[in-house]
Amino acid sequence: MTGRLLFDGDVVLLDRSADPKPQDVVAAVIDQACTLKTLVLKKGRAWLKAENPLFPDLIPAHDLQIQGVAKAVIRILTR
Repeated sequence: MTGRLLFDGDVVLLDRSADPKPQDVVAAVIDQACTLKTLVLKKGRAWLKAENPLFPDLIPAHDLQIQGVAKAVIRILTR
């Protein structure tokens, strides 16, 4: 999620009660795999946008379940 300034080792705090909106960063289960991506709604269909060019966008073949909406990031800086 480098395009959203989220990096390996960051801790993302999720709100499980928030209603996800387009362009929110969400934790999701898509076709039985967990991921953190940007939610996109297009023509009434939801899919997940990768914000890192090294990873593909994800369009659910069967199932997409939003587990929570990202609300904060904790980054521990090391020297």
